[in-house]
Amino acid sequence: MLGCEPLKSVKRMRTITNDYRDAHILNLGSAGERGPYLVTQSGVSPRDPLPKTRMFVLRPDGCWVDFNVYASQGKPEAMDEIVFTTTAQVMETFGKLFGQPRVLDLPVNEEGLKAWIERQEHGDPLEAARAWAKEYKTRHRKDRTR
Repeated sequence: MLGCEPLKSVKRMRTITNDYRDAHILNLGSAGERGPYLVTQSGVSPRDPLPKTRMFVLRPDGCWVDFNVYASQGKPEAMDEIVFTTTAQVMETFGKLFGQPRVLDLPVNEEGLKAWIERQEHGDPLEAARAWAKEYKTRHRKDRTR
């Protein structure tokens, strides 16, 4: 067959699930500290009209959201609503998730995202996450003492 190219294998995009085994639980504590925790999963939203692989984060309310929504806000407090204080809280949330994942389609601030990406190119993203976690703990310590 002249002019025919062999079929190349097409990698299928994976749809996110509510199964804890498909997620990654990141301990943002530093130097052996426990928590806060961030739950992530890479894949495609089940109802995405134009499937695009993204990194989603699970919020304590059981909704999945594109991580870029929070990264693009440019203020550390925005990240507070996507972390869990304990692994027990993570497992409790997963225990309430059934069926297709609920994905909130929130707007991404493109300028803010660009600025966030530029900051990550000049540093270690994991260290940035740990620095944020330190601020998070300080803010929440103040909340508990009020």
